[in-house]
Amino acid sequence: MYKKLDIKSWNRKDHFNFFRSYDNPFFNICSELNVQKLYDFTEKNNLSFFACLLYFSLKAANEVEEFRYRILNEEVVIYDHLNAGTTVLNIDNTFSFCYFDYNPDLKIFNDNVAELLKKTANDNSGLDPRESELNMIHYSILPWISFSSISHPRKFNTDDSIPKIVFGKYNKKESRLMIPISVDVHHSLVDGLHVGNYLKLLQKLFNNPPDIKAELKSI
Repeated sequence: MYKKLDIKSWNRKDHFNFFRSYDNPFFNICSELNVQKLYDFTEKNNLSFFACLLYFSLKAANEVEEFRYRILNEEVVIYDHLNAGTTVLNIDNTFSFCYFDYNPDLKIFNDNVAELLKKTANDNSGLDPRESELNMIHYSILPWISFSSISHPRKFNTDDSIPKIVFGKYNKKESRLMIPISVDVHHSLVDGLHVGNYLKLLQKLFNNPPDIKAELKSI
């Protein structure tokens, strides 16, 4: 599932060692993305907007190699692929952790999300942090809040290096539907350039969702 990165020959070796000494080596970037075409796409194809946010975010994260870096046993490893772990609201207004395996087929991913959400709502599975599973992105969806900054609870003095991505409430601005996004990453592994690459790619994916009907016809 992963391969080791040769830290000694890594061009970011000094940056890795420098930020490892910080009490809180994570940095956060908040931005806005245009989801008008994505929203129209989900309405047209009867897909979950929530599932599509996760799908395209995971697709972008998997394509930016630095988002697949993790610290494991004092080494840096590069995972083959990433899955999603996200908070979901329970009927009693608490939340549970729910996990979705990435699938490159959007329709399959959408259906799997719907099935797991239904199961979670029925059994209120509670908190299952799965701390040993590092090949994931931690997500939260806050559809009630259009934020411009955000922070996360942290366990200091650990090797937690999993990125945390939060989507907020989308709002209409002129002719565009904009959604806030927060990206929290470990600075030993990821720089602002890499977050910029991720956001640029994600916006491109939101602007160009696939033709689901054409894909189904080709199967």
